[in-house]
Amino acid sequence: MASSVIESMSENLTDFKLSPLIYYSFFGVSGAIAFRAINTLDGVVGFKDAENIKISWFSLTVDTIVNYIPSRLTTVLIVAAAALLGEDYKKAWAVAKRDHKKIASRNHGWQMAAIAGALRVQLEKPGHYIVGDSTEELNAQKIITSLKIRNVAIILGIILMLPILILVRLYVFPF
Repeated sequence: MASSVIESMSENLTDFKLSPLIYYSFFGVSGAIAFRAINTLDGVVGFKDAENIKISWFSLTVDTIVNYIPSRLTTVLIVAAAALLGEDYKKAWAVAKRDHKKIASRNHGWQMAAIAGALRVQLEKPGHYIVGDSTEELNAQKIITSLKIRNVAIILGIILMLPILILVRLYVFPF
């Protein structure tokens, strides 16, 4: 269960926190809403099952494109947050580079692998993937630590996007 919580949290860090922040910074409320609409569509019909196979390609492709840069930026922010918190940031980066392809998503494997490395644990979805190394035991304390990493990553994301937001509001959309 701890693995599922940490995996979900790391994926949602991109989908529900940092990607909307990035799109808001560049395109305002409309950008954040457009991103959330694309991501929600992917969550509703983005499955390769018999019912959705004919329409899922669109939502899967668009969501992959709009999350490409934010997911990688999130990974860098996870590594930076791990460093600031005294977690294993070197292993976070090494595991992200090594294991991100083990997860079917072109984007979310990066974050899941990075958090596994930072926590020095192995995250697993039985029958689908295993990322990280089981150097330490996966327990409730690791969930707390992952939430701290998430929170610091969000703060770092806000700090990073703030100058962009200000510049865009001053020079691109001065209304």
